[in-house]
Amino acid sequence: MKLIEWLESFNRKERFFLIGNALGNTNFSLSDEYRTKLDSVLGIHPPKDSFVAMDYHLDWIHAGLFLSSSTNQLNKVHENSAPIVTANQEDIDLLVAYEDSGVTHLLMIEAKAATGWTNKQTLSKANRLRVMFGEDGAKYPDVKPSFCLTSPRPPQLIESDQWPSWMAPGGQPIWLELEVPAGRRRITRCDQTGRSSADGDFFRVV
Repeated sequence: MKLIEWLESFNRKERFFLIGNALGNTNFSLSDEYRTKLDSVLGIHPPKDSFVAMDYHLDWIHAGLFLSSSTNQLNKVHENSAPIVTANQEDIDLLVAYEDSGVTHLLMIEAKAATGWTNKQTLSKANRLRVMFGEDGAKYPDVKPSFCLTSPRPPQLIESDQWPSWMAPGGQPIWLELEVPAGRRRITRCDQTGRSSADGDFFRVV
């Protein structure tokens, strides 16, 4: 099986199937507009039939890379001393994969709409992706990984100098604007004076 076939076989998120069915887009096909945006910041233009998945576990990416090698077999117990497979929920918000001229492109997109990233969160993923793809992203010669952040505003105070070089070309993460409608509100728990409190008996809308 090819890498993309393995990635498809691991994709079992309920929300993926629910949203795909509800919106009449069961393949999660990218819009022409979004494909053009990706091209503008990454210099790649994924085809319409790209494999697209949401909340895709890092464990699944590693397993797909590992099993797509002809020397590794599915029905065996595999060494995991690093460990690369952690059996936790750490994931990529949007994964796009496609083949071009014998190379499988893997685009990993991390999104934030209302909150910001933390260095603890981004560094954890960066360290795992470094093990999977190498410092320069060339661990698998026929696989080209790309990574970008998407949010309404450019990320601030991200220590991307500790990321592998392919994730932050020139020392800076690649950023794509995420369009979010204005007027979004949030609810916060508080005390009777309106002061935020994790165990408050009141709430207010901000």
